[in-house]
Amino acid sequence: MRYVWAALLSTALVACGGGASSANPSAPIPALGSTPALGAAPSTPVIPPVVVPPASPAGCGSGSKLATGMHSLTSDSTSRSYWIEMPANYDRNKAYPLIIGLHWRDGSAADVYGWSGFFGLKNLYGDNAIFVAPEGLDKGWANTGDRDIRFLRAMISEVQQGACTDTQRVFATGFSFGGMMSNAIGCQMGDVVRAIVPMAGSLWSGCASSSNKVAAMFIHAKDDNVVPYSAGMEARDLFLKRNSCSANTVPVGSNGCVEYQGCDSGKPVIWCGTETGGHWYPNFSAQESKAFFERFK
Repeated sequence: MRYVWAALLSTALVACGGGASSANPSAPIPALGSTPALGAAPSTPVIPPVVVPPASPAGCGSGSKLATGMHSLTSDSTSRSYWIEMPANYDRNKAYPLIIGLHWRDGSAADVYGWSGFFGLKNLYGDNAIFVAPEGLDKGWANTGDRDIRFLRAMISEVQQGACTDTQRVFATGFSFGGMMSNAIGCQMGDVVRAIVPMAGSLWSGCASSSNKVAAMFIHAKDDNVVPYSAGMEARDLFLKRNSCSANTVPVGSNGCVEYQGCDSGKPVIWCGTETGGHWYPNFSAQESKAFFERFK
């Protein structure tokens, strides 16, 4: 699946990109003037978790009714579908974090919940989270007229009514076109989504203005020849501005990521820029994503 994209590079750039293609080390690297210095601080600070009170919606207790499998709903007079992955030992009285995984261009929900295991997060969380993989229209997330935003709002509401989730721990991540849609979610859905992790994403699925903010971690390779590194930095810079962050950074995690300082309380912004990797997500993405999400309890 990673190599289907090579022949569709020009189409991907016009239609918001996605999927995976092999790296092109000889391709020009976008200007790195705004790239953070990885050695900005001599040591990694102790970062306390962001504590928010748990919230259990109507889906808990007797309201629990969703089961693992594909579900559908109608949004904008169109039938839309999503896969929900419930814990094997699901406790209807336990409020689980809800993690949304968004597929790439020409991908599908099945690719996310199937061979990718929600980008590796399912193995790390095990039965301690509820996972959802929505299906994009036309195998992507063009989000024309905010149609995908409305669908995802309806989907989240349906899941929260039918399964026991913590409404303060709703997270979204995705790769390529899914990363772009993750950014769109972050721009507009901070009232229902707590944090996002776009991977190889951009702002090409739109970014409507909103007073609701989210925490964000971005993952992007410098030699990405489908969605340029500069497009990922553009998205990062927008969230830095929205969250009132400074230009100062400190190392975080163990994979070269940096966290910007001075951001609004509970709205951190992290940048994980890798030297190589092409248009794909790195092996460490699940580890860093989970550590990021786990800060919000």
